[in-house]
Amino acid sequence: MEYHRILVAVDRSSQSEAVFRKALHLAKVEGARLKIFHCVGVSPLAFGSSGDLYGQGLGRAAKVQQELVQKEVNAVKTWLQEFVDRCEQEDIEAEFEYEIGEAGYWIREIALGWDADLVVLGRRGRSELAELFLGSVSNHVVHHLKCSVLIVQHPDD
Repeated sequence: MEYHRILVAVDRSSQSEAVFRKALHLAKVEGARLKIFHCVGVSPLAFGSSGDLYGQGLGRAAKVQQELVQKEVNAVKTWLQEFVDRCEQEDIEAEFEYEIGEAGYWIREIALGWDADLVVLGRRGRSELAELFLGSVSNHVVHHLKCSVLIVQHPDD
């Protein structure tokens, strides 16, 4: 099978390095382009506390949330550019993208919009019970994309 566009989804976990290295290796072998993607999550802070029935703290919480997200976005841009720089050292054409929100949704949207042939991502290794209640990004991606998906297993799994 020949891949031309490989989307690699990384998070800030220790597993991201292994996921990236696998995608970089495949891009070298296939002569493919890489898009390195990260999804910035949003904490529930923006909704205020459950005791704030009238929303008095909502404006303050939203401002704090916005500042936290902007700080994270700035750090993510620098972090993702380091991956792109490593690709360029290996003569692999690469770019990065990030979105704010739910990872499974955005990985699917980016893969479809960019016409990815392959998506490479990691797996957190949650228990079956946790995956039942919390869901799984890798499971969502596998079931919502028609392109190939490579799930890099965590070494401890």
